[in-house]
Formats: sequence, structure tokens, C-alpha cells
Amino acid sequence: MAPTRSVPPSTLASWPVGWDVTFCTDFADVTVAHELVIDIERAIADENRTDAQGLANELAQTAPIASAEVTRMKDWLPATDLKTSLTTLLDLDTQAAAAYQSYYNDGVKAGLKQARQLRNQVRKAVPTTNDQLQQLADLGLSCPGADLKLETF
Repeated sequence: MAPTRSVPPSTLASWPVGWDVTFCTDFADVTVAHELVIDIERAIADENRTDAQGLANELAQTAPIASAEVTRMKDWLPATDLKTSLTTLLDLDTQAAAAYQSYYNDGVKAGLKQARQLRNQVRKAVPTTNDQLQQLADLGLSCPGADLKLETF
């Protein structure tokens, strides 16, 4: 008779089948939107109006797509707060994109101030979101080629 191995109980969380794959795909798009919010102001600081305008237009396309993906993501109790945080961030990104576009495409000077206020709200929300991402990483979740962390600014 062959010896049997006992497998110790797992300390890692179990998520719904395929949830991790969906999350990683969605998180990649969230990350792109987040980086665009940061890069717009970098382009402004570099006095590169054309790049800033292009990045704002790209953000206006990317953020709603990422938001729809996160909204459709299957609910999983340990990720409930994170899903809410990501949805909030993407809503702010969408609003910021519209404000930047108002400034660049329509010449509304107040649009830049509004965009920066929205961007500041994103900045303030990132640490909490990163804490929530870390909690999932602590449960064993990982995405190939990506850190579960949003850039701070």
C-alpha cells in the first residue's frame, strides 16, 4: 500500500471560479485609466498641450470601459469594498476626463480647475484602495506581470 500525504488546510481564500482572471483583466484597464489621470498633469507640467489633450481624450474613452468591467465583475465578499473603491475612482476619472476635455476642446478655463479638484479626490482615495488591494494579495490573489497597487501621486 502506498503512503498517503496529508495536505494541510489552505490559509488562502477561495474566490469564485474565474473571478481572479476577470479581476486581473479589469484591473489592467483600471490601472491604465489611473495612469492617464497622472500623465495628463505631467504633460501639462511639461507644457505639452497636445499630449495632455490626447491623454484626456484617451481617459474619456478608457475610464467608462473600465468602470463597466468592474461593475460587471462577479461579487465576492472579500472584494466588496475594493469593487466600490474602484468604481468610485473610475467615476472620478470619468468626470476628470470630461473636465479636461471641456478645458482643452471647448476652451472652458474652469474645466482645468475642476479636473484638478477631481484628480485630487482620486489622489486621496488611492491609499485606501491600495490597502484593499493588499488585503486581496494577502489572501493569495495575484495578477501576472502586475503589482496589485495603484501609483500614488
